Amino acid sequence: MTDRGARAIESLAIGDRVLSWKTGEYRPIRWIGRRTVRTDDLLTEEGRRVHLPVLIQRNAFAENAPSRDLYLSPAHGLLVKDYGISVRHLINGTTVRQVDDIQTIEYFHIELDSHDGVYAENMVAETYFESDNRHAYDNAGEYERLYPGDDPRVQEPCVRIDVPVTFVAGVRALLNKRAAQLAADAAV
Repeated sequence: MTDRGARAIESLAIGDRVLSWKTGEYRPIRWIGRRTVRTDDLLTEEGRRVHLPVLIQRNAFAENAPSRDLYLSPAHGLLVKDYGISVRHLINGTTVRQVDDIQTIEYFHIELDSHDGVYAENMVAETYFESDNRHAYDNAGEYERLYPGDDPRVQEPCVRIDVPVTFVAGVRALLNKRAAQLAADAAV
């Protein structure tokens, strides 16, 4: 969600303003990490598990949440209450599942001046969190050109990342209950 309405992430640019979950204000994008992954290069099961996108089916969490199918990288965090949960921990095989019938994956990850959440299809997804992995992006050199000499900034997460197993289990239980409800509704 931007100050000009909902926009596809691939159409965003540095300087565009996105709605902050943390402050409720529109904040400018500092950088957009881009990465292309070819599935032919993922030779091991572990490589596929780490890199193949996770699909959160429309309405998986609740009516209109997400409002459309939402694709995230497996490590990408969804912000749920006070926690950031990597979407790979929410895979249930039906309404949240890893996608393997894809040839090329193009990931986009927006960075603000601090870690935050942004609204994507009525869900709250985390922004880029600097953890010394910028080099993994195809356009890491762009950041270096834009911000020469900028050492990795120490960032504070905007949510707790030490998520209790019981909390994740509770979210998964709600997702599974919703999945069963959606399946029953589809059968009618």
